Amino acid sequence: MIEMNLELENVQVGRLSMQQLGEGWIRAIEEEDLDKLAQFCSPAVTSILLTLNRLDTLHTSGDLVAKYHDWFDDYSNFRLEASRVALVGERLGVFYRLRLQNQGDWYAIEQQAYLNLKNGRVEKLRLLCSGFQPVGSDDMVESADTPEPGEQDPGRDELLEFHSEAAGAGGTCALLTPAIKSKLREMQTGQVLEVRVDDPTAREDIEAWSRLSGNRLLKMVDDGKRELRFFVEKK
Repeated sequence: MIEMNLELENVQVGRLSMQQLGEGWIRAIEEEDLDKLAQFCSPAVTSILLTLNRLDTLHTSGDLVAKYHDWFDDYSNFRLEASRVALVGERLGVFYRLRLQNQGDWYAIEQQAYLNLKNGRVEKLRLLCSGFQPVGSDDMVESADTPEPGEQDPGRDELLEFHSEAAGAGGTCALLTPAIKSKLREMQTGQVLEVRVDDPTAREDIEAWSRLSGNRLLKMVDDGKRELRFFVEKK
């Protein structure tokens, strides 16, 4: 029984590590820190890249990073519109949709990558790319950035209060987003959950989780008191 529990624990840790790698991959692109992608890869990573007009096969992490620079270096104002990280059998599926700008014009791009990992690094990558598709200003989706201070709070449908003392030392990061996910599961699409947290480190966790899960962070309120307040709209 003890051996079985250890095996299950190892599987859970492995999946957590893969999830973190996928989220880090997306974050590096969103933050335009493309060189960071090499940190996730084996030096001899094999990459098979299918775009609208060609199929490329690369054999090193340096070549892969150079290809990402080739794709994205002429663009700016990256906005992550949707993302997903999930296991597909033994592979890690990483999906992201970006809206970005080139010489004043806006474009959208989607990429879906399937990663094979070995010893915690990507050893094989298969990627499908939509190419850069022009979008007009009328197609722009409202940004999920925090509204300016003084704006009226969004109406809420449910409330979740999370206290770090109850979570224990170091427990906020591990327990907060699962608690939000569980609460949203009980709600309908478009409803708003207000989350109140007494841990200032929760801001980065909730912002990152909202981007990756697709649940929109409408507003974050920090009035200098003990609690932070977040308004999350269920996707």
